[in-house]
Amino acid sequence: MSNQIPNNLLRIPSQNGAPVNEYRIHQGQIEFRSLGPQNKSISQQTQGWRSLDASDIQLHFALKTIVAQWLMDRLGSLHDDG
Repeated sequence: MSNQIPNNLLRIPSQNGAPVNEYRIHQGQIEFRSLGPQNKSISQQTQGWRSLDASDIQLHFALKTIVAQWLMDRLGSLHDDG
């Protein structure tokens, strides 16, 4: 069994005790959650995942975040496979 992170999941590691942030592509939606110690969800939504809306995604691209780069890489992978 592999410990590798799935291709549809981005995990941004904790720095200085900050939460671990995870992003995933799930059923055509981009979702986010924060994980505290022992990888327990600290988000308030059920199961910890919440869908990003268009303005959230636009902000990631405007700020050129690692999330935007990950999404571009995923879009490129989808294009290469199709």
